[in-house]
Amino acid sequence: MKILPRILVLLALMLPLGAEELPVVTLDEAIASAAENNIGLKQAAISLNQTMRNQNNYVSTYLPTFGLTASAGTGVTFPHEGPLSKSDTTTFDGLDLSLGAAVSFNYTLSGSKITDGNSRKLTKEAAAISYESVSDTLKKGIITAYWNLAALDIAVSNAELSAEDARQSYESVLEMYNSGMADELTLTQSELALNQAEYTLQTYKDQKALALASFRSMTGLEGDFQTEPLPDTVLLTLPSPEELYNEYAENTTEIRSARNTLASAQNTEKTMTLNQYMPTVSADIGYTYAGGASSEGSDPWKYNTSAHSLSGSVTLSIPLSSYIPGSSADSLRKDSKDAVSIAALSLQDSQNTLLQTIESNSIAIGQQQQLLTMAESNLNLAENTYSLAEEAFEAGLMSAYDLSSRRSDLLSAQMNEISARLNHLLSSYDLAFALGIDLQELQETYPSMEKETV
Repeated sequence: MKILPRILVLLALMLPLGAEELPVVTLDEAIASAAENNIGLKQAAISLNQTMRNQNNYVSTYLPTFGLTASAGTGVTFPHEGPLSKSDTTTFDGLDLSLGAAVSFNYTLSGSKITDGNSRKLTKEAAAISYESVSDTLKKGIITAYWNLAALDIAVSNAELSAEDARQSYESVLEMYNSGMADELTLTQSELALNQAEYTLQTYKDQKALALASFRSMTGLEGDFQTEPLPDTVLLTLPSPEELYNEYAENTTEIRSARNTLASAQNTEKTMTLNQYMPTVSADIGYTYAGGASSEGSDPWKYNTSAHSLSGSVTLSIPLSSYIPGSSADSLRKDSKDAVSIAALSLQDSQNTLLQTIESNSIAIGQQQQLLTMAESNLNLAENTYSLAEEAFEAGLMSAYDLSSRRSDLLSAQMNEISARLNHLLSSYDLAFALGIDLQELQETYPSMEKETV
């Protein structure tokens, strides 16, 4: 018989009529609240938006530069030249209007311009991976804390039942003591059992209060609430760590991030190589126009074009000094080559670490499944033992102290079973997280043929 359904039924019976139950906050609601209030996730989102804008503007790197200038001018001419005297007369001789315009075009092709598009793409991918990693880590923390709260809810419920049972036992023994049917030792033992049960209950309540305060801080949730029950326990039959690695590794954020870093280092090395050896080509084309009109002459104000000009040039700049070993460009290229080697080693290290993590989690799951089986067996024995002890106590064949000891054994078995369930659940989730998949996908892909526990 599993203890969780029995606990829920008994607690429902213990609730006073008209008691108001606390609202239930689901795991999805907790994750959504945490995502809305988490500063680190907001920062990662802003960084991702910035890189997306930068990626969308990559076309500007390859566009030529255009320029347009225009000019206009007027002038007044007089017939007299030189200093004027009182006897001189000056007459207006005419008005000139001049206009001009120039259009320029420039395009430069360099090594960094060739690799710029790929560089922006890799930066955008890195920001997306970073956002996903922050989001997944936040989600993992919330899920772990939520399930711990759910386990503490069960622990508190069990301890409340045990304390209530111990209180009723003590009151019964006290009544028997007052009527002379029980000795002082039995009363003292019964009181001790009650104190121990209340101490255990208070301990779990304190643990839950601390866990709840931490959970509120993580999620931004306020007020009192209760969690959903722990998910069903699903036993797993896993393939080898190598098979799991080969199936899922490339989709994990760790490997994707390491590969992105390697690709970025390779792109930088290509850029430095082009900057060292590739000539820079610049093309310039210019067009100039000038014209004007004058009020003097036989045909005043007739607009005339005075000049057209078209010019162009192509410049080839060969960085001869960069070819020299030990030049700054040569050093940058060599440094970028070393960065590629470092990134390749980091990728290899990430792969080894992930494989070790998968292996450790797989071993932990196997161990937790064995412990869970043992804990369930012990719980069944403790429940049967306590049931027999109750019958013996009612028949006068067992003291209240011995009964309380069996009750303590039952509570301990219940706590061990809850702890085993929680540890197995967390180990399964840790493996799913390491593989970059949901827990449900892991459970549906590798279920054990053995009977599942609830």
